Amino acid sequence: MNKSVTKKMDEMVEVFNSLPNCKIVTNAEGKILIAGHNPVPWSNTLEKADAESMHKIGSIAPHKASLGLYIDFPHNLLDVDRVEEIINPEGTLMYYEPGTKASNVKSWWRFRSDDKFDSIHMVLRKIELDMYDFKREDWVQLMEEITSVHQ
Repeated sequence: MNKSVTKKMDEMVEVFNSLPNCKIVTNAEGKILIAGHNPVPWSNTLEKADAESMHKIGSIAPHKASLGLYIDFPHNLLDVDRVEEIINPEGTLMYYEPGTKASNVKSWWRFRSDDKFDSIHMVLRKIELDMYDFKREDWVQLMEEITSVHQ
């Protein structure tokens, strides 16, 4: 992992640790999870009945030269246009429809929706990663809105 990934991962972890309705945990495989204090609202629809998936809101995925975020929330909680304004304020992230192969070179995001829950997935690389501000007020408010359903 390069220094930029480490710095931005620490910034993202700090934001989630500051929110009242979630916590950052590292599982046995070393994966960084965003977990709720209570089971997620759609936990009864999950195939895996283990405690980790019951409380898992999302995950933070650091890689050698990129940082990913995957976060779930109740279906129809957020409007995709509003999410795009906050997730991609500079318009520099490519959008990939769910089910399409995303770039392994460029920064990107996607919004997935189904009848159980919706998800945001984003991967930041290089310039976009260096320039992204995870402490922006609107970004923090969006993450707080997403995690508040798990209180």
